[in-house]
Amino acid sequence: MLKLFIVAVSDLLLMSSDADDFSEGSGHRELPQLDVSEWDPPPKSKQKASDSCDGAGCREKNGTNIKDIIVDKKRGLTYEEIIQNLEEKIKDLLQRTDYITLEVRSMLKFIQRQTRYNPDIILNKRLTEKIVKLGIAHVLLRVWGAVSKVQYLLNENVLAFKNLQTILSIIWNCSDKSATLCDSLSRCGIIQLFLSELHSDKLRSSDLSNDNYLYLVKAYLGVLHNIIRMCSDSRRLFRSANAVTILQIYLHRPQSLVKTKAYLILAYIINEEENDLINATDDNIKFILDILSEALDSENHFSKVHAFWAVEITCGLNHLAVNDVNKIRMGRQGAFPLYLKLLQSHNIDEQNLGAAGLWILSFNDENKLILRQQPECLQALQSLATSSSNESIRRAARGALWVVRTSAPSSSISTPERSTSHTTTTPTSSSSPDADIPHVMISYHWSGQEIMIRVKEKLKAVGYKVWMDVDNMSGSTLEAMALAVERASVILICMSQGYKDSPSCRTEAEYTYRLHKDIIPLLLQSDFVPDGWLGMMVGTRLHFDLSTKENISSELPRLIKEIGNRGRLPLGSRSRTSMNLSYDSLDGQ
Repeated sequence: MLKLFIVAVSDLLLMSSDADDFSEGSGHRELPQLDVSEWDPPPKSKQKASDSCDGAGCREKNGTNIKDIIVDKKRGLTYEEIIQNLEEKIKDLLQRTDYITLEVRSMLKFIQRQTRYNPDIILNKRLTEKIVKLGIAHVLLRVWGAVSKVQYLLNENVLAFKNLQTILSIIWNCSDKSATLCDSLSRCGIIQLFLSELHSDKLRSSDLSNDNYLYLVKAYLGVLHNIIRMCSDSRRLFRSANAVTILQIYLHRPQSLVKTKAYLILAYIINEEENDLINATDDNIKFILDILSEALDSENHFSKVHAFWAVEITCGLNHLAVNDVNKIRMGRQGAFPLYLKLLQSHNIDEQNLGAAGLWILSFNDENKLILRQQPECLQALQSLATSSSNESIRRAARGALWVVRTSAPSSSISTPERSTSHTTTTPTSSSSPDADIPHVMISYHWSGQEIMIRVKEKLKAVGYKVWMDVDNMSGSTLEAMALAVERASVILICMSQGYKDSPSCRTEAEYTYRLHKDIIPLLLQSDFVPDGWLGMMVGTRLHFDLSTKENISSELPRLIKEIGNRGRLPLGSRSRTSMNLSYDSLDGQ
């Protein structure tokens, strides 16, 4: 059965595209360059593609042609020579049928060396992009298919295990930075395969005192952690593969890396009810905070004892903080001084994660009081909100200050939205006669943007005045949001896991609730059940399922009936096009 599964996985992967990054899977690893707009990622159309060694503008490095740089100093190989070697070796590996040979081991070891830690992050990134593009994921499946036919954990099959170990190390390293590779791995079934292995008798019943068993568990967990960290859409795949139950076994292993990896993966995938069981006490959260503290105390913010960078730990903590009970626990366990260190870091990713984390934590009133009593933290947020050159950092810092400020009747905390030099004008003010007419506001997470743009156009076509940030944002994001909520006659709350987890979306939703605005819940993710703060907000209200394009046509007439006259433009203000449209036209597009 396993062999048939591997063949199916291999066929699926051959249909998927690969490309991107890496880092070291065992021992010292390269600091991942995270885009923390992970917390509120921009639409794909706004994301910048990574540089490619084959593209224009990537030829020079400090005045030297990149091809001539000696990358492998031990062997005296230049970048160009390494690329040629990689092309030859991966092409050779993809044409083979026997993967349990010394020659295969030699080729895999060469590839593995190119993914090891190197302080030159740019060169590392480019090498990894090349390795992934050449098809290293296909090599993984073929090596696995070969070694799974033998009992690779027996001494007589040591070469089979060594080759499996090496390809796993390569994939672990590459997936640490490559979102594209992680996406390909998730779509082709690696999540299910690795979880199945972790659930096998040989691993789950082991105390992992055997080094080979321990390495397999660390590698599987390492790759799975990279996938869930890089690809939030993979959450449903983890849950459908029973990951919550399987991973809890490894929370009780004595090996720190195993326990930490399992817990961080769970941080991304558990729901509110499961969180109450896994985090029934403060122990797990304190354990993770202690690792973050250790990492931040080191010179390069890397915990040698636990083998984690501060950014990796903070990412997991920020996901844990989405749960309101965890917010309180983190505040009481001393999270704020650690987040202050992140804000004061010179690393952009750490600043971004720190500001985003404080934004999330500040939705709890107890934490707001703690923050108000830490002027140094507020000053750091204010400084980033007004002076950071990074838009994502400015937005997160302003968001944190906004939330901290909102519950206080009088607050000395200034509003960066109205004082920063980066702010110009705020939304949609217009001299048109319709400017004062209340609108229908769409509150959504970026992952649902495509669907909601279609809904917006259809609502406008039948005479509604619709506010959506893609049309109406300039300058100050939070002030634009606030004015949009204030001027709305009804607000469409577009429910999804991303919406619930996003501090930006929660800020909109809570401001909506605070102003007692009418809301209509829309379901944009078919398997999503709102819980936590979002579940309490929407309650038992009737919702409209727009999770598929097909549903839009059938649900939109019902939605229009529910909206009624709220946000409708006077007949004389509507365009000729919209006047000629009827409900029948909603089936188009």
